[in-house]
Amino acid sequence: PTNTENSFPSNGLMAEDTTYTNAATSTNMAGVYENEVNAVAEYENILYQIGAGQYLPAGGESVISCDQPGSFCPGVSGDVTYNANSAQGLSSCSTATNGDFTSSDGTGSSAESCYRACDINNMGANGSISSIAHATAISGNDYYGNGTDTCVPTACENGWHVKPASPDLMTVIGASEAGTSYGYLSNNGESSYNDNTYGITNNGEFVIDYGNKGTVHGHAQCSTRGVTNPYSDTVESDYFIETLPDSTGQYCYCHLDSYTANGSQTSIALTGPWVFHDDDYADVFCARDCANFCSGTLRTGLAFRAAVFNAYPSGSAMCEANTITINWTDASSADISANNAGTATYGEDVRTPVKATTKPGQRFKGWRFVAPTPVQVGN
Repeated sequence: PTNTENSFPSNGLMAEDTTYTNAATSTNMAGVYENEVNAVAEYENILYQIGAGQYLPAGGESVISCDQPGSFCPGVSGDVTYNANSAQGLSSCSTATNGDFTSSDGTGSSAESCYRACDINNMGANGSISSIAHATAISGNDYYGNGTDTCVPTACENGWHVKPASPDLMTVIGASEAGTSYGYLSNNGESSYNDNTYGITNNGEFVIDYGNKGTVHGHAQCSTRGVTNPYSDTVESDYFIETLPDSTGQYCYCHLDSYTANGSQTSIALTGPWVFHDDDYADVFCARDCANFCSGTLRTGLAFRAAVFNAYPSGSAMCEANTITINWTDASSADISANNAGTATYGEDVRTPVKATTKPGQRFKGWRFVAPTPVQVGN
């Protein structure tokens, strides 16, 4: 034997591969002096502790991380022992959720990691999400209990369209380093930079390129609306406004319209306020410089960028009402614009022009909506 011990163990339990010197006595050998004595092997159970997110497989002797799709691992209170036939600490989604939410990626620690496919006909049932307004079809996963659902609309009722989820700009772009490039066309149309590169055609339009993080498109606007402290080093609370009262003045504002991921051809609309940039002292200076200042500062001014990005919250995909262009006949552009009558949001107000064109010998009765004639293509 490899090991040698000079004394016999007091509890009588002899170790493996050991010589016990001069120990073959009746005292140690259960009173036996001759012929035979039995040496009976004794064992005790190994105790396992199973934490949340772990389980002990059937026939396994090591606790492992949860990895069985359709199940979850809540952990076990107290110790467990070896079991050749049953896994311990592993719970079935179908059993825990009464068979409604049977799928999972297998890595969760609670039944809230169990899900079923989102179904427009089953919303609001058995702990499901509430309905998505105006949706006619949805996709994603509906998680049990308080699990975070990923159901999104894929089709909407007539009059609405699917608006994709808006990104968290501070997550996808952040404000820790400068962008790679930018472009703009001034509000007066007299100066520009990289406008052809970024397809900029409208006065006040700008684009900031953040390289592999994507691009942001926006507009600059001048206004007579000032702020309390236009020369502050921080972005004050009154710098934010949903709608500007006019489009001329000495005060420069920036607004973001959309985000496009690097390599994507699809832009995602952004919703947020106009943000005050600076006081340009005169209308002419603002018209010349505002778009340049907005795009340049959003590229390199990290504090200003953070304030603007944080004012544009992320949002889930939704059904958004269509914007319908109204082509008024016998009304001037000025009279249409004065009442913001050029468009209507489906299901909301219709605004009419200030007045109709006066025609000799005729009394104006009103405008009537007429659906446009479909355009014929080919023969």
